[in-house]
Amino acid sequence: MASLVRQKKTYFVDAAGKRVPKGTPKAKKVTEESAKWYGQGVPGWPKAKRVPLATDKRVAQKMLTELVTNAERGVVGLPTANLGRGQLVEVLPAFEADMLLGLANKTRSAKKRPSPAQVALNTQRVRDVLSGCGFVTVGDLNDAAPAKVAHYLTSRTAIPRIDGGLSAQTAEFFRKAVKRFAWWLSVRKKAPVRADLFDDVPGFDAKNNRVHARRTCPPEDMAKLLTTVKESDGHYRGLLGEDRYFLYLVAFASGFRAGELAVVTPGNFALDAEPPLVILSAKQTKNGKAARQPLPLGVAGQLRTYLAGRSGTAPLWPGTWAEKPVKMLRKDLKRAGIAYRVDTPEGPRYLDFHALRHSFVSALAAAGV
Repeated sequence: MASLVRQKKTYFVDAAGKRVPKGTPKAKKVTEESAKWYGQGVPGWPKAKRVPLATDKRVAQKMLTELVTNAERGVVGLPTANLGRGQLVEVLPAFEADMLLGLANKTRSAKKRPSPAQVALNTQRVRDVLSGCGFVTVGDLNDAAPAKVAHYLTSRTAIPRIDGGLSAQTAEFFRKAVKRFAWWLSVRKKAPVRADLFDDVPGFDAKNNRVHARRTCPPEDMAKLLTTVKESDGHYRGLLGEDRYFLYLVAFASGFRAGELAVVTPGNFALDAEPPLVILSAKQTKNGKAARQPLPLGVAGQLRTYLAGRSGTAPLWPGTWAEKPVKMLRKDLKRAGIAYRVDTPEGPRYLDFHALRHSFVSALAAAGV
């Protein structure tokens, strides 16, 4: 049963009344109650959980009663009290917490929970849409809301990214994030919002509206890049020239993404297998599926020397380089005299880190694989 309690605090003071550590000679033990009342025993809470309420007992009792009421409403599936009067941004922390637990998805088939970075990014996207469309309370998520979202996202794709614009791909991510938020409000929070409120907002054809189109890295350019990097005395976020040499080499030879390579350890390599392999577990890949990628014999031979004496569990390429791998690659491309951007009749094409993956796929296609 819910009840009000005061917290007790114990400490020690000397003869002058100054707080001192326990065990101090002649120290006096003092126990006092908190000025504020705390609530405990709310339905659905852990038995020992307490929450601060108010210093006035009558106010604290009223607050506790409201907590109990809200908890009991949640048990029977009724809407959260006062949700309609509160601001939408105030529920974003709860939305973020549920996303981390995998509880903010329409589909239940997801095998992998989103990373904290993905969750933070989706939360910020929802916050941007709420602000940009003027959605303050649940009442603003009405029948006119989809048109406002469509207009907001479309208008941002029409301006340069440097001025706050969005690519078609990023606009699509925004659209999906706000769809998820509406579903979560309706299903999880029992708010008076349609779960499919934003399902009719038109999508953005990212495939045919690429702002940042990639190009493949020809073998001669890759050889030039690798030679330059291997002879480099500089480092980038802790990665020496030799480290970057093998990072680019494995990226080109395996097709793995930057985020996947950032967690690769010596134990992921099976160089004595036929053929030699680099093996990633489901937890290490972006799609949540284990991967076994053959390596060319020449690459495997070079890796033997590089991996010699290294721990089997420590990442080969640790650090923060994977947050913006293009910055590292652009520096090395410049040293090697290789263009990062090439203008073509179809528009500019870029050689970023993910383009190494494209180059791997193109090499396989050229080989008839």
